[in-house]
Amino acid sequence: MSSPVASRRDSVRGRASSPTASSPVASSLTASSPVASSLTASALTRADLGRLVGAAVAAALGEACAIALTASAAWLICRASQQPPLGALMVAVVAVRAFALGRGALRYAERLWGHDATLRVMERVRGRLLTLLAPHAPYGLRAFSRGELLNRLVADVDAVQDALLRVALPLLTALLVGGGVTVWAALTLPTAGWALGAGLLLACVALPALAAVAGRRGAARLSAARAELAARTVDVVEGAEDLALCGASGWVREREHAASRAVARHERVRARAAGAFTAAAVLVQLLTTTAVAVLAVRGTGPVTAAVLTLTALATLDLATPVRTASEHLTRLTSSLGRLRDLHRLPSSPSSPSLPAPAQGPAAGAAAGPAGLEFTDVGVTHPGGGRPVLEGFGLVLAPGRKVALVGPSGSGKSTVAGLARGLLEPTAGRVALDGVPLADLPEGALRPRLAAGLTQYHHVFAGTVREHLLLARPGADEARLWAALARAGAADWVRTLPGGLDAEVAEDAAAFSGGERRRLGLAAALLADPAVLVLDEPTESLAPRDADAVLAAALDGRPDQAVLLISHRTIGLDAVDEVVVLDEGRVIQRGTHAELLAAPGHYRERHRAERAAEDAEAVRDARETARETRREQAAYDDFAGAPR
Repeated sequence: MSSPVASRRDSVRGRASSPTASSPVASSLTASSPVASSLTASALTRADLGRLVGAAVAAALGEACAIALTASAAWLICRASQQPPLGALMVAVVAVRAFALGRGALRYAERLWGHDATLRVMERVRGRLLTLLAPHAPYGLRAFSRGELLNRLVADVDAVQDALLRVALPLLTALLVGGGVTVWAALTLPTAGWALGAGLLLACVALPALAAVAGRRGAARLSAARAELAARTVDVVEGAEDLALCGASGWVREREHAASRAVARHERVRARAAGAFTAAAVLVQLLTTTAVAVLAVRGTGPVTAAVLTLTALATLDLATPVRTASEHLTRLTSSLGRLRDLHRLPSSPSSPSLPAPAQGPAAGAAAGPAGLEFTDVGVTHPGGGRPVLEGFGLVLAPGRKVALVGPSGSGKSTVAGLARGLLEPTAGRVALDGVPLADLPEGALRPRLAAGLTQYHHVFAGTVREHLLLARPGADEARLWAALARAGAADWVRTLPGGLDAEVAEDAAAFSGGERRRLGLAAALLADPAVLVLDEPTESLAPRDADAVLAAALDGRPDQAVLLISHRTIGLDAVDEVVVLDEGRVIQRGTHAELLAAPGHYRERHRAERAAEDAEAVRDARETARETRREQAAYDDFAGAPR
């Protein structure tokens, strides 16, 4: 009977050679078009495009109503000063009310449709960027700090919102409304129309273009400074305890303050430039309105002159959002440039996209047996001087349990990343039932075939139930409690307010390290993959609890292969083989008993652990005895006290 991986082998190779095998997300992000189009246009649906068109029409009509309100109100006031019959003013009165109501309603519609479409597009863009980044995590993103990635996924993606709401809509509104008012003014008085058109060109085209060109370099520097400040801030906040322990808090805070001062310096430069262009725009607006007023007084009557003058003044207000759009455009260019760096990341053949969970009735079924084989595997990180793993070989057959032991930096977590398809070897190969992980179809590896607990397991904000369901969507409550019980977390979760529905903060900040570890282990056990990879599952646990949790974690399905990474040697008599790593090379391997019988790192480590645990047990016994004596003495005092 063939395994589920081997049975797909022919279809895998056919898919790998097919030009249509790549993910539509990956193809849209790696297209040769500019980043703005490849990210934004690919995320625009027909419904979103309809909403944006509606928002543009509403914005244009809203501005037209505002200008028409000014014109009709000016005509009404000036004509009323001539004391005409009341009937001559009724149309203007109704028009003023209609334009006032229409302006508010249209602006509301423009905000509603525009923001609705933009937020939907931003959601898809962020999702697609995460889809692009997921295959590279955690090893393929060493060039970016967490703060820098956070800034790109939040602040830089906001450039999509700026592009649609603060650049496209104001420019389109100015073009339509400004052009329409200019044509009306030219039909009313040609000379006034020419003056208004020239002023609009200066205020809405020439000055914003000059501002965009002048501010391009400054915007790039400001965006880079903001990204640096975000990275420094994340370092200070998330590493506060470690920095305090190492006495480096002051030095790191000074670096953050330096980044903050750099941002302030670039902001001041930008503010001065913006102020200069704003003053120039106000001057153009003043001169244009004056020219229109003079020409209107000479060429028409007083009522028409007043209407033309105030209409020109209101129309020139269109220059303000256009000038703001030019500022956003300069920032937009630098933000999209940084997104382009993520966009240019090489595709990872081992996991081209986010793994899709199983669908249909098979979603809750366990994956069939599968074996993992490492053949002369080596890993050298880009820019690294020496390999972090060299000549590593291991056969992890179905049902076999193997433990990797060694000091920090010996290559254990690298092997775990290779086993889960998060890292591609630079030498040798890693295969699942004879199929290289690089040839597996999208989503086939994780979480059903090879998954588990990483060394730094992240807990997302939500509930305990939602966190567990990420590992196995659709799992019933009995299965959730069973996974928690195996991880030694069931009793603790029952004490939480709400139990499975208890709220969990981002990264489980309110929980201890051991509680977070148990929660992550429960999720890994719930996934129940064919190859279970556990990286330090007992970290932050007390020795007695660690032994019980480790035994329960290894007591899985008989056909499940388990790769265990651990610093501890106690409890490894339950595995079939122990492999000892040091500086990326295998220095010992064998069963627990064989390694204890032979001199070397493993035996010395085991003896040290036993001595430490025995000493801790003695201390606990003494503390218990002292507490018992104190309680007995307190009871004797109480019993012997006179009544």
